[in-house]
Parts: sequence; structure tokens; C-alpha cells
Amino acid sequence: MELKFLLVGFACAVAGMLSLVTLLKWWEVRAVSRWSPTPGKIISSRVEAREVTSSGSGSDSGGSTEIRNFPAITFEYGKTFRSSHYSVQENLGNFAVAETLAKFPNGAGVTVFYNPADPAKAVIERTMPDGSFKFMVQLSAGLVVGALVLVFSVGGVLEAVRPFLPKPQNLGAAALLLFMGLFVLRMGFAQKSLAEQAAKWPITAGRIDASGLQKFETRDRSGGGYRPWRTVFKSRIVYSYSVAGQRYAADRIAFGANVTASLPRLVSGQSQRYLQGDKVEVHYDPDNPVAAVLECRVSGLWLLWVCAVGLIGGAALLVGVI
Repeated sequence: MELKFLLVGFACAVAGMLSLVTLLKWWEVRAVSRWSPTPGKIISSRVEAREVTSSGSGSDSGGSTEIRNFPAITFEYGKTFRSSHYSVQENLGNFAVAETLAKFPNGAGVTVFYNPADPAKAVIERTMPDGSFKFMVQLSAGLVVGALVLVFSVGGVLEAVRPFLPKPQNLGAAALLLFMGLFVLRMGFAQKSLAEQAAKWPITAGRIDASGLQKFETRDRSGGGYRPWRTVFKSRIVYSYSVAGQRYAADRIAFGANVTASLPRLVSGQSQRYLQGDKVEVHYDPDNPVAAVLECRVSGLWLLWVCAVGLIGGAALLVGVI
């Protein structure tokens, strides 16, 4: 029963956070809708690669980064004003880059909306995608309703099978392990499918711009707190490539997790295979050129299979099936 309340409470917390973010963004869009229009012109429209902080599930990292591509749109308006904040929509990188550049080409005339109280603040796009707010509201409600339906429907199934199990007292823990195993299994098949699709992507010439190891600090969660900080290393290969006249940058070698280790020699293999200045073949998604890999495989896929089998096997062992 406590597990049920925990799952429902977690879903409610996530839904509440999504609702708050939606409300704040709606308030921002509402304020911008009152800004005044004026003619403007795009003076720069290009791809900009930025190094952003990366984060991992279940850990806290300091100094670990990844490369993402952003649409860099600069426009001018009035006689003296210039801005690069072109939209109220948030772009976290690697999203709709080519589409945005095509929408705002270099030299194009645009309508700029500026704040009359502070003319230095202006945007070109002052609306969110159609249906975005409705989607966020539906997602928040769906999380709560889905959690309730899942928890209580699964609870009914578990109670139905309990009398047939040799060790029914371990059913709760076994169910948790089973769900975790099925999730890992699904993740493995999804990664494998991505690698198979990438093998059919177009290929373009690329160049290794940086090759080496990245050193950073990390700490894992343990119970209600964190373990001490420790120094780890990971391979860092940055390459660039061109698609339709735009230059992109990426650091993903293959699909799957980027392995870290406390000893540099354990993760130095990639930096030895890909040296700075080397020419490489880059597989890129024709529908989203920022998505690219050098190797159409899943790094550490065998580990996902082992974890899935171990979790599902552990569940079966707990209830006495094996």
C-alpha cells in the first residue's frame, strides 16, 4: 500500500512541476503579446555549437559537458537595436535547428515585437506552437490518472496471482524488479532499433576537431543523501560535418551510454582510434541533421541485456518460481 501512495505521489509531484512551468510560460507569452511591432531584418542565421553541462540519472556531476547545436539568429530593428533572443520558445539544443534556420534566412525582412518600456528587449516569435499549452495540461493530468490506473490495476493483478506463488510474501519486491527488468529490456531494444536505422542514414565527410579525455567530478545518490565526490574520466571526441551548407558539431560516437571510469586508461580507446584532424564518415539523420553518429552500434548493449535478465531472474527467484 505504501508503494502505491509513493508512486501516485511522485506522479502528482511531476504533474505539479509541469503545471507550474506551463503557467510561467503562459504568463511570459501573455506579456509579450502586448509588445509593439516594428520592421526588422535578419543579419545572421547560422548553426552554433555550444558546450553545455550534461547530467545523468541518479548522480550529480560537475564539469561533464556535451556538444549541442543551436539556431543562432541575430536581427536588427529600429536604428540602433540588435538582438539574438528571437523567440519565447525554449530551445535546449539539437531541436528543430534546420527548420528554424530555413524559417529565418539571412537577410530576410521580419516583423520584430519589442517591449515599449524597454526597447532593447525584442523577439520575432512571440507565440508557442499550436496546442502546446493544451498538451502540457493533458500531460499533467494524464500522469496522475495514468499512475492511479496503473497502480490499482496492477495491484489487482498481483493480488490475483499471489495464491499461486511459492513465496507470496516477496511479491511486492519481485514486482518492482520485474518492472525494472522490462524497462531495461525495452530500452535495449529501442537503442538497437536506433542503431539499425542509423545504418541507413546518409553519410557525409567529417573531421575530428578534438580528441582526448574529459576529467570531472561526480557523486552518486545513496539513500537520502550523496556519497563523497570522486574524480572520473570519459572519452571526449568532438567532430564537425556539413549538411545543406550548414556546419554542425557533435560528440556522439555510438548510441548508448558514455562510459566513465576512475582510471583514464580504461576509457582511452576512442581517443586513440579517433585522432584530432582525422577525416571520418558521419552518419546523420536526414530529417534532423543535428542527430549524428560515427559508429552505427550501441555501446554497452550487452550490459543492458545482462541487467534485464538479472532483474527478471531476481524477481522470479524472490517469489520462488525458479
